[in-house]
Amino acid sequence: MTVRGIAAEAGWSTGSLRHYFGNQHELQAYVVRAATETLHRRVLPRVQRPRTEGSVVDRIAGIVEENLPLDAERREEYALWAAVVEWERHHPPENGSVTWDDQRALYRQCIAAMRGHEPVRDPDRAAHPHPDPQVELWAALLHTFVDGLASQLVNTPGELSPGTAAALLRSLLEAVPGQQPDPHALQ
Repeated sequence: MTVRGIAAEAGWSTGSLRHYFGNQHELQAYVVRAATETLHRRVLPRVQRPRTEGSVVDRIAGIVEENLPLDAERREEYALWAAVVEWERHHPPENGSVTWDDQRALYRQCIAAMRGHEPVRDPDRAAHPHPDPQVELWAALLHTFVDGLASQLVNTPGELSPGTAAALLRSLLEAVPGQQPDPHALQ
């Protein structure tokens, strides 16, 4: 991602682009913020839609699957997310990775709901560790598992089908201890 390349893609001169961004780092930071906001606008509505049918595992799996590159649209979103993560790796944010924090908060909410905890509606509170240590443990396991599935789906196409990935996800979710029959966060 260079200033010249972005200017050419946008149909602007590099001078015009430099009027808005003092250097490549500022431009890249803007692109990361814009990409993250785009992902939020596209993915969060799908995640937040009500789910009232199916088992608890099916409802949670339906939410978590939004982060898996199971189809063309989600593969594009995964590629964008991977580019943001790569940029963050080379330019670590002062307060840690926003993309990582967002994912962990989502998985924390999913596991908490499965265990019968009330949903946390405040995004700032959802980003903090849950008082139930099992929620934290299983949110970490789910986060790691989903990242691994996504990596396999993208990096070794044909070795893991979307259907197998979805079945593996459900198997992990079924192993979460202390599941409650009707999580409030999903209604």
